[in-house]
Amino acid sequence: MSKYQYKLTRTGTEEHENLQRFAESFDHKLVSHSSINVYAHYRDGELFGYTDHCHFPIVYPAFHPEYTKPKDVIQVMNDWRHYYEISNQMGYVGVPLERPNFPEPIMQKLGLVKLHRELYYPS
Repeated sequence: MSKYQYKLTRTGTEEHENLQRFAESFDHKLVSHSSINVYAHYRDGELFGYTDHCHFPIVYPAFHPEYTKPKDVIQVMNDWRHYYEISNQMGYVGVPLERPNFPEPIMQKLGLVKLHRELYYPS
């Protein structure tokens, strides 16, 4: 039976540099940020992968169309962005893919950048 081990790597260590080279060997790059923990994955002592564990809040906005003005959306989104900035956190805005209420041009007007990532929730 295989033995799996998950080891937290810290930026600036030799282990982290080795993991970075490993990631580059299959066209990946480690993201260094104070709110991301990177765990190296070992099977029977051999490195085979890694995971980034992000500790960011994700905000999913919901505004009733009959009661909300465009200015309300801008104000709320800016307020949340500033809240996370002053609390030294990164905050993300999640938009369900099946709800086209917030197309990319609107998000850009709100000062938000599309990350081209999908999030999945375990069912």
